[in-house]
Amino acid sequence: MDTREKLAHIKRKIRLRLAFAAFTMMLYFSYALNYTAVGSFLGDPLGESHITGSLAMYVGLIALFIVLELIFLGINRDKKADAGAGKSDESIHSNAA
Repeated sequence: MDTREKLAHIKRKIRLRLAFAAFTMMLYFSYALNYTAVGSFLGDPLGESHITGSLAMYVGLIALFIVLELIFLGINRDKKADAGAGKSDESIHSNAA
């Protein structure tokens, strides 16, 4: 891989990180709806339970953040690093000699 390919690869990874970070921050800030008049409906109970829309939103956001992190890690996995992950230190040093 030459320098231009490496630079393009790094730029792609940075754009992906920024996109995921921006989306995650938008989701974090969406929770602020709970404190505004626009989101007043989130304080109402869901059906006949004691669970409010705010609590359901909070649990849903946490689950979504975990899923987003797993997707990001899956997309951003470095294939070369995974190939050598199972080797022991001894086999690495013997190959280097």
